[in-house]
Amino acid sequence: MSIFRRGKALTSSVLAGLLLTFGLALAAAAPASAAGTFRLCNVGSGYSATAHFPDRGGFSTYVVNSGQCTSVSTNGNEGYYVQIRNSGGRLKSTGGYRIPSGRSVDFSTGGTFAAPQFHAQVY
Repeated sequence: MSIFRRGKALTSSVLAGLLLTFGLALAAAAPASAAGTFRLCNVGSGYSATAHFPDRGGFSTYVVNSGQCTSVSTNGNEGYYVQIRNSGGRLKSTGGYRIPSGRSVDFSTGGTFAAPQFHAQVY
């Protein structure tokens, strides 16, 4: 009879250990799609800037004129690119960037339309 009780106690502790391990594994996997913030600031002159998120079906930020900023929430691990447009309607685009999962990005545009400068800071 005492052997049965020991076996039952051992089985309970093994089960508790497995549940704890499984729970920790799930908790570790959860941040993979953590949200962040994307902030676009335009410190350039002679153009407006817009960020586009193709992974969201073409979603884009508000138009950001010189001296302005805008922020949007991200879903984590999203791609984006930034377009600038001069007063004549001409467009220039950056290459594609990706927001790392669980991180945020400050993206700034600078310079002029003829010589734009871009800087992405991930934090």
